[in-house]
Amino acid sequence: MFNHERILIRRELTRFEPDEKMSVLLAALQGGQASTVELGRIPYLLTPDDAGLLEAFGGGSIGEGLRLDRTRFAVSTVFRESDLALPVNELASRWYGADASGRPALVVNDELEPIGYLPLVDLLKLAADRQQRAEAYFDALLETVSDAVTVVDRNGTVIGWNAVAEEVYGIAKTDIVGRTIGEHFDPDALVVLSILDEGRRLRGAYHRPREGTHVLINASPIVKPGGGIIGGVATEQDITHLVKLNDELTVAASRLLTQRAHDEDPFALISGRGESMGKVIKLAKKLAENDSAVLLIGETGAGKEQLAKVIHRAGARAEGPFLSLSCGAVPAGLAEAELFGYQGGAFSGQPSGQAGRLESADGGSIFLNEIECLPPDVQEKLAQYIKRHKVTRIGASEAVPVSVRIFAGTSQDLEQLVREGKFRTDLYYALNVVSLKVPPLRERREDLGALVQMYLRVFSLQYQKALPTVSPEVMLAFANYDWPGNVSELRAVIERCVILSDNEQITLEHLPEVLQRRQAQLEYAATGNADTMFVGTADGSAATKTEQTDRLDKMLRPRITPEEEMELMKEALERTSGNKSNAAKLLGISRGTLYKKIRDYNLV
Repeated sequence: MFNHERILIRRELTRFEPDEKMSVLLAALQGGQASTVELGRIPYLLTPDDAGLLEAFGGGSIGEGLRLDRTRFAVSTVFRESDLALPVNELASRWYGADASGRPALVVNDELEPIGYLPLVDLLKLAADRQQRAEAYFDALLETVSDAVTVVDRNGTVIGWNAVAEEVYGIAKTDIVGRTIGEHFDPDALVVLSILDEGRRLRGAYHRPREGTHVLINASPIVKPGGGIIGGVATEQDITHLVKLNDELTVAASRLLTQRAHDEDPFALISGRGESMGKVIKLAKKLAENDSAVLLIGETGAGKEQLAKVIHRAGARAEGPFLSLSCGAVPAGLAEAELFGYQGGAFSGQPSGQAGRLESADGGSIFLNEIECLPPDVQEKLAQYIKRHKVTRIGASEAVPVSVRIFAGTSQDLEQLVREGKFRTDLYYALNVVSLKVPPLRERREDLGALVQMYLRVFSLQYQKALPTVSPEVMLAFANYDWPGNVSELRAVIERCVILSDNEQITLEHLPEVLQRRQAQLEYAATGNADTMFVGTADGSAATKTEQTDRLDKMLRPRITPEEEMELMKEALERTSGNKSNAAKLLGISRGTLYKKIRDYNLV
């Protein structure tokens, strides 16, 4: 951690020749100067602490004195000055490998000339200082991260435990640090202990340490230089709020789904006048008569979940629950537990377990949206369930029979994902017994009127307001908009209009700005004839029949053919949900003229 700091050495070093007097060397040592002598190509290092030992050698030459004890003062550890940038532990390992006596190390330059020395005590002080600083950084890191952190040594003794862990697990740091983690948790269920034995990393594993607490675990073994596991570290991210929110949404959805519609035909809520939706409904009615898995394909917000609910309510499982799960919103490590549940003791050692969505939907149906987001291992387990109709909880050894009809939703090309190896083949064919492609709202504009009226009733009841009417200009704006968010966007727009409307009619001012820009302006023809009109665009330019022959924004005038006039009237009536008054306003003719033409063309 601190390798950028170079080790400081003692540079008070004098070089002597072997034939110089011992008294000169002693004087230098007693003055605090260390000295080096080369004798027979062997370097000797003498420090001020050695002065007392050298006095016993007498007053001869330095060489004569050193020959009396060749091994005591001979240098066994030599470092180059560039070596001082190495980690302290590596220097210590080299030192210990060369000399275990504790004699100082000689430091030389690139030309191998002595420039200083390093006493072992200096290296030990530096190592102790760096360890204290590393521990300070480590402690600060533990208390900075937002996850609960547990660190254990090779024996399972807790050496790290932060404040978040105290809160998540309800155990004070003073009560667990220095004690084995098995004293507080079931050893067989502890992830951090399993990695000590297996040596593998763990990412995004679901864990429930206590009732009402849910976490995702990341864990790694701590490996010393050169190999060998010396401990383990685990972090736990608290996802309790996500799980509770998901549970609340599930309960709310279940309550809504248990309320049977007053209408005897559940398909009435999605009945469409257009050919594309009509084919979907016709096939969906056949699917309601059997119990096979259904793959629903369509853009986000197109109404896949609503269609799945209707098929469920029209089938034999109508009295059973209907649950929904967005696979893309579930963390990868939580997906298996969310679908299949877990056995008591699988994570925290507590006896209570939790049923997954499949078990909770037993006897009913489940809608799995964004099915392509499931991890591969969960895809395999789901394919096995569809084949065997048995669920095995995480941590359990026995499978239990569960009967659930599977509806899967996707906006992706699953067949292409299978070819690319991104989606399991067995799950694809298990789900794709029958597939339904739900068309986007822009391809079934004829259904706008019915959808608008349905959502008006829903939100009028929700916000306790009188059921408002919709002005022709608003319906025309709806018809001219492409609805990139599909039915979900329409639902949000209607909710906004109900909230903002203060009177009994929804007008252009209640619409979002993007819809106001796209609305068409109704203008009367220059002749002043109240029974003729043309529809202009928002920038004031008129759209002619030759430019947009298949839209309402062309002139309803005597010189158009009867066939064209009849088609325009049909479209106006469809866009206004059969409201003749609004249809007349949309066409720019009087209501009496509209009634006459309806009789003439037998449109009743």
